[in-house]
Amino acid sequence: MSRLRGAVAFCVSLIFCTLGVSLPRDVVQAGEDTTAEADVLIQAGHEGRPDCDREPATLCRNTGAAGEIEWTPVVADEATRILRAAGVTVIRRPAFLSGQYDVKDAIFLHFDGNANPCTTGASVGYPQLARSAEAAAEWKSLWRTFFPFRFEPDNFTSNLSGYYGFRHVRSVSDAAIVIEGGEMSCPAQHAWLKDHLKFEGALIAHFLSKRLGKGDVPLPKE
Repeated sequence: MSRLRGAVAFCVSLIFCTLGVSLPRDVVQAGEDTTAEADVLIQAGHEGRPDCDREPATLCRNTGAAGEIEWTPVVADEATRILRAAGVTVIRRPAFLSGQYDVKDAIFLHFDGNANPCTTGASVGYPQLARSAEAAAEWKSLWRTFFPFRFEPDNFTSNLSGYYGFRHVRSVSDAAIVIEGGEMSCPAQHAWLKDHLKFEGALIAHFLSKRLGKGDVPLPKE
């Protein structure tokens, strides 16, 4: 499968070059190991898994909470669409990350799940990089305005504080944050979140636009 992907990627690149057309600078091809530059990296957690031809066994079969793999792309795609329309360059990635991404902000989107439903809520995780703690506090304040359920302490699990995606954005100039929108395994939170997936994406676009000072994306209406 990996050889086939590589061959397809090469053929696509060859066709673009033959036609004299360059790939957009905010698009990263699968398997690319070189540094990619953009204003923002947005990852949809678990998207594309299982992908054991590309990711290590410790990651490749982790598809998250029930339904999470379907939800994170909805949020990520909406945030990406709005930001690109506003002139912000975005690297939009699935679970698989390769090489280093040279970005100002990196957002990794997830939802929580728990064997004991309704015992967690929304949360954030971040490394000690640039202004990540400050940005996380700003996001929580914004999300708390709308999300009517509980919040967990920052970095309350090792999966948040030591998220594998942080290794791919060591040069981030503003912030790297894992955003867990809420607990999917809690029926009340699940119902609310399901109705607010695109809204969360729009709110993230607004948040990032403010952090970047670029695009002037307005606060969305709930």
